[in-house]
Amino acid sequence: MSNLSENRTNTVLTQQAYDEMKAAVQKFIDLLPPNTTLTDEQRLRFSAINVSNKVFAEDVLAESKIIGSDILPAFVDIDALEKDLVLFKQLDEQENALHNALQRLQDAKRIAGHEAYGQSTLIYNSIKMASDAGIPNAKAAYTKLKTRFDAQGSGGRKPLEEI
Repeated sequence: MSNLSENRTNTVLTQQAYDEMKAAVQKFIDLLPPNTTLTDEQRLRFSAINVSNKVFAEDVLAESKIIGSDILPAFVDIDALEKDLVLFKQLDEQENALHNALQRLQDAKRIAGHEAYGQSTLIYNSIKMASDAGIPNAKAAYTKLKTRFDAQGSGGRKPLEEI
């Protein structure tokens, strides 16, 4: 069991910080290129690019620039391919940064949840002991709170005194 007195976070976001985070995420979404939202069906149908396909596309671009319009039909747009590759690289870097940010967010959320649940079970066990000792008002609180564990049956997580 973890150390119940450890409290790594012991804070809340200020309203300003919370609002700034929300605004930053919205600003990020607003800065994405237009017309880049897919339907679920399109997500399944559109090809993803992996490292070898990216290298292939870069090689095609390089060779296309060398051979120029002498071989390629007029409807081929080399500039569009180049823009797509540049955008892909830019978005790939942003995706990596967002993955790191999301991991940090999930870690902070997990720590806060872990600490909240740990403290809750500690308090619950104190209420249970008070109820068992006949302390006034403790039985009503214990009866209300114990439904959390009654609902789990034997397969769920047990309160601390039962571990």
